[in-house]
Amino acid sequence: MSGGPGFATAEAMAVTAARHKMFAGGEKVVVGVSGGPDSVCLLHCLSRLQAGLELIVAHVDHGLSETSEAIAADVSRWAASEGFDVHVARASGLEGPNIHARARAFRYSFFETIRHDNGASLIATGHTLDDRSETLIQRLVHGAGTSTLAGVRANDGVRVRPLIELRRAETRAYCEELGLAFVSDPANDDPRFERAFVRHEVLPLIEQRWGEGAIRAIARSAQRLDEDGSALDELAAKVLPSSVEVTEEGRISIDLPTLMTMPRALRRRLLEASIPQHRDRSAGIDEVLGALERDDRKPDASFDLGRAITVTISSVALVISTGGGNK
Repeated sequence: MSGGPGFATAEAMAVTAARHKMFAGGEKVVVGVSGGPDSVCLLHCLSRLQAGLELIVAHVDHGLSETSEAIAADVSRWAASEGFDVHVARASGLEGPNIHARARAFRYSFFETIRHDNGASLIATGHTLDDRSETLIQRLVHGAGTSTLAGVRANDGVRVRPLIELRRAETRAYCEELGLAFVSDPANDDPRFERAFVRHEVLPLIEQRWGEGAIRAIARSAQRLDEDGSALDELAAKVLPSSVEVTEEGRISIDLPTLMTMPRALRRRLLEASIPQHRDRSAGIDEVLGALERDDRKPDASFDLGRAITVTISSVALVISTGGGNK
């Protein structure tokens, strides 16, 4: 990587990418570019990375602001002028509750389509250290578990986030130093949205009281939670084959004496791995775990987790039934 303006930021991104083994070299990568400073910085830094990457730009016009169409045109024009292959999609039908979640789902679905159609191996997005800290606080408020609290990971399947160890202020400074045009999404400043409230109200108070290092400390906690969560997931995957049996009726049976020798965290992972759509079943799993720890548990205690999923605890096994119970 050559020196010049913005070199320190580009080098820091390269160090993060190497630390997390994001690129082997020569990959075709879909880069999500919103037009904001984070994604503009990401695309420009990746183009400076001497790894032989072939970069494909993907942009989604969510249609949520009056300027979104103009922004999409500007992003396309700029990326094409820089020699990148550009793909743009306009979302529709996002209005209503939880609009950000549906916008995110549409965005990643589009990125995945572009990845598949172009034979790319990775999707790179411009998430920063600030995004990681914000996500942890958001999910902490909602009672998330270890893996979910980890939030924005450096590597997540085919998704990579090379800016995850850089502050948002650094990406903006990079763009300003190099004269790269960028835009700001009005939704990022709208306090009606939870992420905007955490970004503009909560984190500034933390930084004001404990200093800039506090935000980095929160991000480090997220990284450690990710490491711990991944370790528990791997351990549960090793235990799963020897502890779980699928019966002829399609039920999942977990040997109870073996289950009771495990710490609660590993029991949770085992249940999450065995129960379909477990992310929607967290409250039910907590109830089952609580019952396992009670001495006065009723014989053949049964728990309805919704969506036709039933868990029954006998004296010898925990049985998970789908499709209407355990009859």
